[in-house]
Amino acid sequence: MTLLEIESAVRILPAAQKRRLVQLLLTQLNETLVPSEKQALPGHSVLDIPAVSIGEILKPFSSDDDILGEMLEGRL
Repeated sequence: MTLLEIESAVRILPAAQKRRLVQLLLTQLNETLVPSEKQALPGHSVLDIPAVSIGEILKPFSSDDDILGEMLEGRL
């Protein structure tokens, strides 16, 4: 079977079977890598997520602000 045939067959698999196939391939790949290659694989971190701007600060915080109280208002 060629890689082209495999790619064609994968396109018609349901999502659950695609996830299972990816897990299998990653497991097999991990088993064949030498330790130095495993360290070179990119991990992911919260630091990889780009910053998002939610707008400007309307009012600076002060020691009198009760942010938690404001968030919980009307929930009791």
